[in-house]
Amino acid sequence: MKNKLLHITAFSGVLAVLILSGCTKMLDQRPVTDVVTSKPTDSSISASGAESAIQGVYGAFKGAGYGPGIEFNVLDRITNGDVLSDNCYAGGDNPDNMAIDLFTFNGLNGNIARDWSDCYSVIGNANTAIAQIGACTDPALTPARKSQILGEARFMRAFQYFDAVRLWGSIPLVLVPLDPTNSETLIKTSGGLPAPPDSVYAAILNDCWFAKSTVGDVGADPSKFTVSKGAVYALLAKVYATKSPVNWDSVAYYCDQTIPHYTLLPNYADLFDINHKNNSESIWELQYDGYSSSVGNWIPSQFIGDGWKKFETPTNDLVNTFIAEGDNVRLNASITFVTYGWPDKYWTTPTHYPVLSKYTDPNNGFNNMYMIRLADILLLRAEAYAAKGDIANAATLVNQVRARVSLAPTTASSQSDMVLAIEKERRLELAFEGQRWFDLVRTGRAVAVMNAQKDASGASLNYNVQTYQLIYPIPQTQLDLNPLLTQNPGY
Repeated sequence: MKNKLLHITAFSGVLAVLILSGCTKMLDQRPVTDVVTSKPTDSSISASGAESAIQGVYGAFKGAGYGPGIEFNVLDRITNGDVLSDNCYAGGDNPDNMAIDLFTFNGLNGNIARDWSDCYSVIGNANTAIAQIGACTDPALTPARKSQILGEARFMRAFQYFDAVRLWGSIPLVLVPLDPTNSETLIKTSGGLPAPPDSVYAAILNDCWFAKSTVGDVGADPSKFTVSKGAVYALLAKVYATKSPVNWDSVAYYCDQTIPHYTLLPNYADLFDINHKNNSESIWELQYDGYSSSVGNWIPSQFIGDGWKKFETPTNDLVNTFIAEGDNVRLNASITFVTYGWPDKYWTTPTHYPVLSKYTDPNNGFNNMYMIRLADILLLRAEAYAAKGDIANAATLVNQVRARVSLAPTTASSQSDMVLAIEKERRLELAFEGQRWFDLVRTGRAVAVMNAQKDASGASLNYNVQTYQLIYPIPQTQLDLNPLLTQNPGY
């Protein structure tokens, strides 16, 4: 069973008891937030303790010991990014997963509740490590090393909050270890009332701005799991492309800071085998070394194979888009067709049933997991060009991605056509990497795209997606525990 490193949700129950008892140019300057960002500690840990603390943050993020990160940051990344979108149907027999697919979810959904808990568990681990490392006075921990590991921890906290704010909108902003000394300190350290998205993004940017000045250079560590400046720049580009209003100047700037340090792997399929880990395209990559070690990657065993109905199934629309584009390379690297022996309302031909196959080691869990890779940032840079009306430079980057998979140059010649061409390219390039839903939401296309979905016979799937469903409901368990929380509108 999972070993939860730290359950931030525990603060809600204590908090409830105590309460009941008594668009501009990119500017190179730190954003401002009024959230408390530090907390004094009573004792200092040693230098070795500080090193253990940062390794604990990395372990929590990836889910070492089957901790919270293995579900929120790996397994459910595909559910939240692909099943919620037009890339996947929910497979298996999990009613919570199916409700996400059909947009019938509410605050009682078990997957959503689990993700909230796991997300805040990882954040809580980072908060504790940041406070402990910051308080370390052991001279064996040099100032440069101390700043570096603090930056790495703050980057991972920022990454987790980036997912959280995109999934739930206004959320508690917890940036310090919980202090249950009294109701005042507990409320202050637990984030108090939910913070609006702008405040969450300000905190994300604060962490990223600190990290970009302190973490190691690209290539300083052969493991792409160690946070580098390239990872920070890439996350900043993605944040500025998502935060409203979009700041395309900042997107362009941070993409340009990232791109020169990486190169596309020549063979697309090589990205997802176990022989090309930490390759030239990888920017930030979770490391897995099999079930006999600390933890294996769950995705292959849960999504690949024909022994039982796996939990995510590629959609007719996605498969048809690959075929219409003539994109055989990415289709064959992403999807395998198998013979199945169970009923499926979406795929009725038993000898032509699609399963995810980007992750190629279903038996032992050795596949790593990309959090960010170069193709994502190249196409994001193309979006920034297109947003400014620079179609030629946008096409150059799109064609670079297409050339790797033997596709002809894009024919998009107008700004509107180029925007849609980039959207499609991102879909085919990044399928099953947890990106599609967030792309649709940030570009304002989610409702229209999802409500246009059809089955294999051309009949509407009748999702009837409403605007309020672009973010998840707050889990009912959290509303019951924390009286400061309110349900997202519409739920």
